[in-house]
Amino acid sequence: MHPRTEGQRVSGASSARKLLNMLLCFTEQRPIWSVAEMAVDLSLPTTTAYRYVGLLREVGLLEPAGDGGYRLTDLTLGLAKACEAAQRPLEVVALPVMHKLRADFDETVLVARRSGTAAYCVERVESERPVRLQFDRGQAMSLHSGALARLLLASMPRLERRRYVDQALPQLSPERAVTLSEESLDRNLAEGWTESFEEIDEGIWGCAAVIRMGADVVAAIGTAAPVYRTDADRRDRIASSIRAAADEISGLLGR
Repeated sequence: MHPRTEGQRVSGASSARKLLNMLLCFTEQRPIWSVAEMAVDLSLPTTTAYRYVGLLREVGLLEPAGDGGYRLTDLTLGLAKACEAAQRPLEVVALPVMHKLRADFDETVLVARRSGTAAYCVERVESERPVRLQFDRGQAMSLHSGALARLLLASMPRLERRRYVDQALPQLSPERAVTLSEESLDRNLAEGWTESFEEIDEGIWGCAAVIRMGADVVAAIGTAAPVYRTDADRRDRIASSIRAAADEISGLLGR
């Protein structure tokens, strides 16, 4: 069953509620539905489901997707953009938390998002100590290198993720290929964090944790530091701080 949030019910709004719940069936993981599938999911008579689909097609929110399925139209993109515009930008929410992290262990802190098949740094707070990194603000980076990017890869829909990994594997050593296995990526996503050693920059260790909005991964926060000044105990302390910061930002976004 598709999960839906139950708020205070409005008297006499049963039909409207069912119509809206039909729209909520469509997700990134399940973008195409048949009328019969929606009828079962929503516990509706098939005739009623057909009537609701007809109404949604009439106002331009649904269109045929072939083989009896339906998908959302581009008209719904306006709703997504309105939602995004009403929220505080990720970097605005994250920046104070990033400054606290930098003050805590004085290493460079980054926040990145995924767009398509690349990761982009959206905010960066520099260490006061020298460190050379290739992950600059606004720069596109591959998803298979580094803790930040690999977490964003792990959060992709499974079929897209597998397609990306299949294309990336020929470029990688056997040691690096292990980090992109289904088991490894699933574990990274379940644990919500990971670390990397010299995957992007020589002599650099990194760790990152996922930032969520509800159940969805929307970004990752991480840090990078020279291996020579980051022993195992310090790595453990930094990783713990990064995970706590990710949880804090996720909580702020959830509000």
